[in-house]
Amino acid sequence: MAAKESSPRFSYVKMRFMNAQTRPSKMGRWSEPALRVLAERYLSRREGKVIETPEEMCWRVARTIADAEARFGRSPAASQEIATAFYDMMVEGQFLPNSPTLMNAGKDNQLQYSACYVLPVGDSMEEIFDSVKAAAIIHQSGGGTGFAFSRLRPKNDFVRSTGGRASGPVSFLKVFNSATEAVKQGGTRRGANMGVLRVDHPDILEFVECKLDGAMTNFNISVAVTDSFMAALESGGDYDLINPRTGMAVARLSAQEVFDRIVRAAWRTGDPGLVFIDRINASPANPTPAVGLVEATNPCLTGEALVATDRGLMRMDELVERHAAGGVAVKIDGRLLPARFMVWEGTHNVPLVSYDNGCLPISQAICSGERETVRLRTRAGFELVCTPDHRVMTDRGWMAAGELKSGGHRVWIQSDPGAFASDRRLPFDVATEFKGANGRSYRHALPSIWTQELGFVLGWLIGDGWLRAGDRNCRVGFSFGPGDATMRERIHGAVDEWYGHPTRAVERPRGVWHVSYHGKFLVDFFVRLGVRPARAADKVVPASIFGAPPEAVIGFLQALFTADGTVRDNPKANSAWIALTSKSAELLRGVQILLLNLGIKSRIFDRSRAPRDCIFAYRAVRGAPRAYRSDGVLFELGIFGKSREVFRRTVGFLGAKQERLGRIRYGGFYAQRFSDPVVSVEPAGVRRVYDLTEPQSHSMIANGLVVHQCGEQPLLPNEACNLGSLNVARFAREQDGLWSLDWDELERVVRLAVRFLDDVIEVNPYPLAAIDAMVKANRRIGLGVMGWADLLFALDIPYDSEEALALAGRLMAFIQDIGHDQSARLAEERGPFPNYERSIYERGRALRNSTVTTIAPTGTISMIAGCSSGIEPVFALAFEHRVKGVDGERVLPFVSQSFERFGRQRGFYSDALMGEVARRGTLAGIPGVPEAARAVFKTAHEIHWSWHVRHQAAFQRHTDNGVSKTINLPADATGQDVADAYLLAWREGCLGITVFRDGCKGGQVLNVGVGGDAAGAPEATDALDDRVVRPRPHSLAGATYRMETPIGTAFVTVNETPGGDPFEVFVQVGKAGSDTMAVAEALGRLISLVLRLPSPLSPRRRLEEVISQLAWIGGGQPTGFGAAKVLSLPDALARTLGEHIGIGRGPAPEAAKAPEGGRRRVGDLCKECGQATLVYEEGCKKCLSCGFNEC
Repeated sequence: MAAKESSPRFSYVKMRFMNAQTRPSKMGRWSEPALRVLAERYLSRREGKVIETPEEMCWRVARTIADAEARFGRSPAASQEIATAFYDMMVEGQFLPNSPTLMNAGKDNQLQYSACYVLPVGDSMEEIFDSVKAAAIIHQSGGGTGFAFSRLRPKNDFVRSTGGRASGPVSFLKVFNSATEAVKQGGTRRGANMGVLRVDHPDILEFVECKLDGAMTNFNISVAVTDSFMAALESGGDYDLINPRTGMAVARLSAQEVFDRIVRAAWRTGDPGLVFIDRINASPANPTPAVGLVEATNPCLTGEALVATDRGLMRMDELVERHAAGGVAVKIDGRLLPARFMVWEGTHNVPLVSYDNGCLPISQAICSGERETVRLRTRAGFELVCTPDHRVMTDRGWMAAGELKSGGHRVWIQSDPGAFASDRRLPFDVATEFKGANGRSYRHALPSIWTQELGFVLGWLIGDGWLRAGDRNCRVGFSFGPGDATMRERIHGAVDEWYGHPTRAVERPRGVWHVSYHGKFLVDFFVRLGVRPARAADKVVPASIFGAPPEAVIGFLQALFTADGTVRDNPKANSAWIALTSKSAELLRGVQILLLNLGIKSRIFDRSRAPRDCIFAYRAVRGAPRAYRSDGVLFELGIFGKSREVFRRTVGFLGAKQERLGRIRYGGFYAQRFSDPVVSVEPAGVRRVYDLTEPQSHSMIANGLVVHQCGEQPLLPNEACNLGSLNVARFAREQDGLWSLDWDELERVVRLAVRFLDDVIEVNPYPLAAIDAMVKANRRIGLGVMGWADLLFALDIPYDSEEALALAGRLMAFIQDIGHDQSARLAEERGPFPNYERSIYERGRALRNSTVTTIAPTGTISMIAGCSSGIEPVFALAFEHRVKGVDGERVLPFVSQSFERFGRQRGFYSDALMGEVARRGTLAGIPGVPEAARAVFKTAHEIHWSWHVRHQAAFQRHTDNGVSKTINLPADATGQDVADAYLLAWREGCLGITVFRDGCKGGQVLNVGVGGDAAGAPEATDALDDRVVRPRPHSLAGATYRMETPIGTAFVTVNETPGGDPFEVFVQVGKAGSDTMAVAEALGRLISLVLRLPSPLSPRRRLEEVISQLAWIGGGQPTGFGAAKVLSLPDALARTLGEHIGIGRGPAPEAAKAPEGGRRRVGDLCKECGQATLVYEEGCKKCLSCGFNEC
């Protein structure tokens, strides 16, 4: 029976057939460690057996990724040609993609191809556990995740929904850690995480020290450090801790104290690292390091800013008060749609997200405390008060408000109509009865819903009316001119009905009529609607109108323009315009924003002139003559061009003015430009500011201006980066004994690698739909390097030299320039990434990818490529690799090929020397090695940490995203060394830093190589009794215990004499013949010897002493939690022996200082192969011998 196309059998047959028919003939060169790593983790299997060669793996990946070419019109033959080029650069070791691509591409296992994902962590139980679920899915499919926990409210903060207290971000960090422990990544590895917390979070000290107990094994952590914190550190001052829920400062801490705590924790455990968040946000680089998410600072708006929403125009402070957890959508300018909301689907663009009535939902809104602000003004009269770092859309892209210059920038204003409220209810309850001062009850008919009539009455009241409140003569009045009879009848009739009985209109001189109502209930009604009892210069648009339905808004504007507006018509030219005059600039600014939300553009003019006396004379109520004096203050709002016609159709006047507007003879218009020049940006003082997050477009309309959302995450939530690395050592060429770089070949491969990574985006089966959408909107790729140390070896350049730093800058600048040029070429061929036009990345040419370069951890792919990791120096020049076969175990010495070449060229090579190098791992202390070789061939711990930092900075200057680099420190490094490394990274311009002091992950006691004396070790003073060791009886009874340890499951057997005394111990863990098993057997033998030697102490007492010596010895990676936590194999043994005789391990001792002298520690034991070659590079542990990788 034929296999179904969806079955594993079909996929296997299909894959083998395709490989056999089309795979290129070129073969790769693979080392023994590479072949072992490939077989264990990368090559396809069927029923547990490897069914794929490394070349077939490369072809599987190349063919799958090249399938994307057909989506852009490539023919099958052209796609095959590109697949062959992809294959060639992989089998030649010039380029490899990140591990998930090699593991999963072409296997039809639905596992994704990206290594690095960013997930949001919101401040609610639902959002937190949604992120846990998403992380589990990503880990299961082979990816790693980054989280920013800075939005979570601090410990003991109030939780409104339960009335309880919050447990804080560290408690949830532990939840994420435990979830990761339970998920095995794609059947190959455990998930890896990065957690970040801002330095101004109230729980920062708990976060800094959360890894000291060894329980947080699945997280690296970093502190997001701000510029203000660094300034406080330099000045010795304090800084504020901000509650992220309220945005308010809740405490102050000494910056020096916090920095010292960070340094102490990093010295002990390697965590936390630092992320310089403000520097990241101010740069064109990826706003987060390659390991994960870092949230930005919070640029904000003041409370009076009017935000365009699906419910009308809403004040920012009101929005925060009513919609802190979301529930409202904000207006997005239509010009952002092509860039932000369309994604290419092979043949055409389709909407990326739902876009309902021009609005997108927010996820949160908060108060961000009090901050310095600036007032931005434009020529047309738009104003916005915001923090200086709040970004505004300009004709040059997004720019911080504080950077805008008069005459140099044009800011965007809303270009299409927005929404108004659909709810017709008034914003307050209206009573139908009130009690007068005389104690009697009166009924009235005040409106309880919005109508065009109510809007019209409010408009006339603001334009030609008055309101008096606060005393017994409270009154509402309306004034009408000679030509306003129709409007007088309309308003008089409506208000009489609301008032409850008719009033009489009073005629004044010059044909003016007044209608006045005396009644507190009526005055209070208008005051609650937002009418101020103010003079003309202080009038404003009633606050309620901004949230009214469209018919009420139009009624308001129609009445206001009919009362105080006019038509300025020039019959000989198309220069007619509509004017609205007022003594209040604030009133006109409110009208301007209402008009803009209707699609009508306007401009405000200052028509003020010098004060004038005796404009006209009149008599006061008591008969005294008066002369009206003008202060000369006057403002005018003008509507021009196409907006004039939109006004006529949408709003209009009533009466003769509308007829005059309709008679304008010119109906053609120039296109309107919805941008406006900046005229000033001035300090506005310290103000309370507010913040919201619109997670899809990251934009909104505030006071008519197109602005960036406040709570921005520079690396979008649910985004991933597709990574790959160039083996730069493969581009070194020798000619006449001299070595140089083949720049032409490097350019060719860079261009091909950029195409490869862009194609990955097309065919990648992302684990979540939200990730798929965001990745295709930004199309981030990260092309990096590996083999840097090998390249320096080939070129005879010391790692710790200025020459190396200069080459680093030149090399990365070349890769960056060529990579960007290739991305631009792909944009011409395929179109730019959908978010390009309005992205924060300001480029001269359209790019296909929002970022191009990243130096990511290379882990096992560097072992597959046979080169050094990333930009790290080598950990050892040589080590032994043990390979078991049917004919027994083979010991394969691995010595740096560059060093061997150097030795042969300089004439000091010998087998004995190579054996000594293999035994020691370094050149230290080996006679016969020239100084030139010692200078070039240094290992990581022989290079001063400052050179590590400077190398990271040199590469960072020419890298879009972050640079992954571990700053290695020797075991005897001090806390001051850690502090100095952090400060040097800050001064050198790094975006972040991670340090690793040798031994800080636990008691590393194993070494690569042998040799060295235990200098300073105390001499033994007590000679052993020379009596014979007790012989073992023929048979003994005992118990066997199973114990989980960091290096695997251990079985511990304790046998006793017939009298119940412990007599011998057996320990079994790991594979037979491995170093791990050898150490375990040695421990058992030594304990047994202690128990059988003659001694004045009883066997039980001797076992207690053994337990006290073994307990709490730290290892590289503890296992278990709380009381069940086991630090190492010796600690597990102490726990088991204590259980056997009924005692505990005792309290954990203070960490002892390691004795000086002796052998230098290089690696820890590998749980897979048992070799002492497990090293910490690029933020992860990996084995140099077998390729085991914990990440």
